[in-house]
Amino acid sequence: MIQKTLEALDGEGFDLVLGKVLKAMFALIVFGCFPYFLYLLFII
Repeated sequence: MIQKTLEALDGEGFDLVLGKVLKAMFALIVFGCFPYFLYLLFII
């Protein structure tokens, strides 16, 4: 079981997971933090 996990993380699986995590974090920043920043900038 550990061998299969290491093989999955070692090859292209790691790149796919990392790509999805980066896309999710970028979407969270763009759709979450950036509008809130604009709100703070123009309202207060």
